[in-house]
Amino acid sequence: MKKALLTTTALVALSGAAFADSVAVRNGGTSHHTHAPTVVFHGEANIKYNLPLKTVAGDTPDGVIASDVDLDVTMTSPGQYSATVSYGMEGNNIAGATVTVVTPVAEISVGRADARGGAGAGADASDLFSEVGDMSGIGADEDNSDWYVKVPFGGWTVAASGYADDTNNPASRGTGGMSENASIGLSGSVGGLTVTAGGMGDSGGASISTNLMGATVTVAAANMKQANGTTVQESGIGISIPVSGVTLDLDSSTVDGTSHWGASAKANVSGFTVTVGTGSDENNKVKITGNLTSAVALHLEYESSTDNLTFDDADPTIEAGVTYSVPGTKGTTISASYSNDDDDFDPGTQVKMAFKF
Repeated sequence: MKKALLTTTALVALSGAAFADSVAVRNGGTSHHTHAPTVVFHGEANIKYNLPLKTVAGDTPDGVIASDVDLDVTMTSPGQYSATVSYGMEGNNIAGATVTVVTPVAEISVGRADARGGAGAGADASDLFSEVGDMSGIGADEDNSDWYVKVPFGGWTVAASGYADDTNNPASRGTGGMSENASIGLSGSVGGLTVTAGGMGDSGGASISTNLMGATVTVAAANMKQANGTTVQESGIGISIPVSGVTLDLDSSTVDGTSHWGASAKANVSGFTVTVGTGSDENNKVKITGNLTSAVALHLEYESSTDNLTFDDADPTIEAGVTYSVPGTKGTTISASYSNDDDDFDPGTQVKMAFKF
């Protein structure tokens, strides 16, 4: 979650409320205790040595010693109608506050810094619509949206997010007005079918999945508006089949008249999760994750694709790292890693010690 740091005075005032109960007086003079708003501090700090990737022609970059602090401060007022005010500091930068109100009918968030309240909170078209294979996702992941509304009803969820205005658009936004950048998503189940749908501007799509003889079958279709004003038709079908401890995933998709396919297999081997895959784009993938010991985790990932951050076009995409969780501590880790993909690890070759609090 990206939030902004409270002032010292505000923190002292709120901290006092975190450990006290308020007293309410009933008719007749009797009193009872009610829970006061709570204040929670949590975050992460780290120090690291990073040897950056060579991303452009010229000399190899020098290694850099750096530190980073992410601090979240959350005040919550519980009840049938609850409100959360979140501030924080991430990447040594202070940003604005996010206010979230939860009612029996809807959840509403306002605030540029991740109005949805954190990764995986469920958002709009980019999060709720499930594409298949090489189909495109609808819209960018709106972690920096100005507002977000989620309405659950009868096993379904409708969510929308957008921006307060279109001045100084970030790169993740489209070039249209606010209506072009408002994103709406839907997900839910009915009659054994799982349905997702999403729309942003002139782009939209839907998918349906169900269980068929032990396999999960998903069908999806979408119309995607391109930057040049044309519309691309996309469709796909995917099948996930569990077979003797191995999960096989097969997909076939068509994007703008061009056919694509993909295949992968996932299995547990000696405590490690191993995934291998390939497809029509000739991108062969291998991923291994698991624990070497109770305190040491291993992550290895290789793709023959050269779609990475390095300068050399012949480089495959690689992420490799070992993370040691220090026993007897709460969230202290020491890691060594290499990544040219900026996904699970920072780009470059790095040694990092991190502390959670």
